[in-house]
Amino acid sequence: MSNRRSFLSKVLAIGFLPLAGIAKASIKRTRQSKNVVVTLYVHTATIDKPNESNYCNFGQPDGVSNENFTTEINLGDTVTWQGMSLDSTSDVVNIVSINYQGGKNVFGKNVLQGDNGSPQKVRAQPTLKTAVNESCKYAIQFTVTNNGAKRNGTFKIDPVIQVH
Repeated sequence: MSNRRSFLSKVLAIGFLPLAGIAKASIKRTRQSKNVVVTLYVHTATIDKPNESNYCNFGQPDGVSNENFTTEINLGDTVTWQGMSLDSTSDVVNIVSINYQGGKNVFGKNVLQGDNGSPQKVRAQPTLKTAVNESCKYAIQFTVTNNGAKRNGTFKIDPVIQVH
């Protein structure tokens, strides 16, 4: 009897049960949600307004502006926005908030606040998908501390996100 239980538990665990020559297979595959990290790389020693876009990037290929940089994620994924200094490991880039600008509001809120960490990051899960050729335009609000001093207030970059 214990052999039969052992056999049945193994068979049920893999979802395949032979019944008089008839195979029953029922494996439901689900895509695992993932954490997508969007890193804003900043020249913390030289960043200046109003041309902050000239001093930072997302590591995208040449020819793709920060404003056209698109993050593609799936519904259920978690997005984490973080900043990183290109000049010094002691400089800090704080992602203060993510602000909805236009298109489909995939997060259902106009402002996603930072986590007050050090450095500060923003995490969010989309609640809506974008249609084909549709996107959500948002602004990353961030501050920079260079050599221990806050630099020029709050900066802004306006990338795009699509949710599938």
